[in-house]
Amino acid sequence: MKTVVPAAVLMRAKRAYAAGGRFLRRRGARLLAFGLVPLLAAALAVLVLPVPFLDAYLAGLVAERVSSEVACPGSLAKPPRITVEGRRLVPQLLRGRMSELRLSMPDVTIGDIRHAAVDATLRDVSQPEPGTTRVGSMDASTLVGFANVPTAPGEPPTTYGQAPDGSLTVKTVSPAEDAKNVTAKLFLKMELRGDSVVTVPQRLRMFGRTLPAERVADLAGGERSQKLPDLPDGLTYRSITPRKDGLHIELGGVAVEPLASLPKEMDGRAVSYQARNGLLGISTALSVKPIINVPLTIHAAPRLNGGTLTLVPQSVEILGANRRPDDFLAKLVLGQVKQESLSRPLPALPPGVRYRSVSVDNAGIKVAVDGVTVRPFSELSTGDGRPTTFGAENGLLTATTKGGNPDGSPTPIVLYAKPRISGTKLVIVPQQIEMFGFLFPAGSVLAQVRARDTSYPLQVLPTNLEYRSVEVLPQGLRITMSGKDVVLQKGQLTGTSC
Repeated sequence: MKTVVPAAVLMRAKRAYAAGGRFLRRRGARLLAFGLVPLLAAALAVLVLPVPFLDAYLAGLVAERVSSEVACPGSLAKPPRITVEGRRLVPQLLRGRMSELRLSMPDVTIGDIRHAAVDATLRDVSQPEPGTTRVGSMDASTLVGFANVPTAPGEPPTTYGQAPDGSLTVKTVSPAEDAKNVTAKLFLKMELRGDSVVTVPQRLRMFGRTLPAERVADLAGGERSQKLPDLPDGLTYRSITPRKDGLHIELGGVAVEPLASLPKEMDGRAVSYQARNGLLGISTALSVKPIINVPLTIHAAPRLNGGTLTLVPQSVEILGANRRPDDFLAKLVLGQVKQESLSRPLPALPPGVRYRSVSVDNAGIKVAVDGVTVRPFSELSTGDGRPTTFGAENGLLTATTKGGNPDGSPTPIVLYAKPRISGTKLVIVPQQIEMFGFLFPAGSVLAQVRARDTSYPLQVLPTNLEYRSVEVLPQGLRITMSGKDVVLQKGQLTGTSC
């Protein structure tokens, strides 16, 4: 039997089915939406929002990878410290470019130089191929302790440090052979002390500065005494004065020749002497026929004729009378006396000193002497073998010597410098030089002291990375570098190659 469904019921059923289908479709869409949206949101969050645990894990992977590129295996005592800056590491890794990395390596030897620390900041870092890292921009610095600052081969021991004004100090020694052209000018006061002349250092001029002698006693030396030539009794040195043409030595006084020291014979006859009224009496006996051995005395006045002392007869005392030279008996007596017996040369005097007058009394024949003699500077010597030129300035003796310390020992010095970078070299150019406790302009010193090479090669840098500046810190020299589009090969930052 066939059941007939009323049309009205069928219509209601169709409407009910249609409504049920729409319900099911909406229900399914809701279920699908509730399943996919969280997954999409999670992926987007990973790309856009920081995920602490994931970022920390990824940062460790990046640090490990970078560390393997910085140094060759086994080349560093400690691995470098790598810090990944910024968040959202997933997008950076997906792009293959890290925004910023910071690198720190303590106590590392690069080339032949030990570095206390190496620090670098790398930006826009990528690795286009294995073993090669490209850096968009890079800033780096290295700290070299003073004990590890390089020195040229063969240089004397050198100690570096920081001066109070922030400049670099270089303590070393200057070998004597480097100072063979050093000129020093010593000013000396000359004093007469008894029969000696004493030179007393006053000041020393060198490298453009004038120094008190007591502050540079090792260079200036102490007082020096030199005995002067002996003078006859009665004569003394009165003064000694340095002038442009030499040492002006003034001497004077009265030389006395006692009567007892005069010759005991004259023309073969015994004679004796006495002084009376300013004349010298020469007593002897003369054989005159028919009288034998007639006693007589010739009274003579001493006279100077240049360097000759002449006794000029003024009278002859004979037969109880004092007769004038033109008297017959006086002529007879004087005719038997040789003229050369009445004159004799006096001792030679230095140039500029003269016999001024002569007189006689019971003490003897007195000859007055005075004058100034000049001793050329060429006759002077320092006694230490160094070439020396003597002169005079403002009443002082000057001794200009050439050469280093007289004993050939090196001179301790301290250089004060502001180091700089020139290309790939560290250049240390002194501004001042301390010697003997005094500061001198470096230019003045180096004009006379042989300069040594004060530029030192630095480590070769990667492509496009350049040295920029050097700074003196209390613990050493800080050298900075920077560059753009820097290309790093594996191990290049530590001076090695793999």
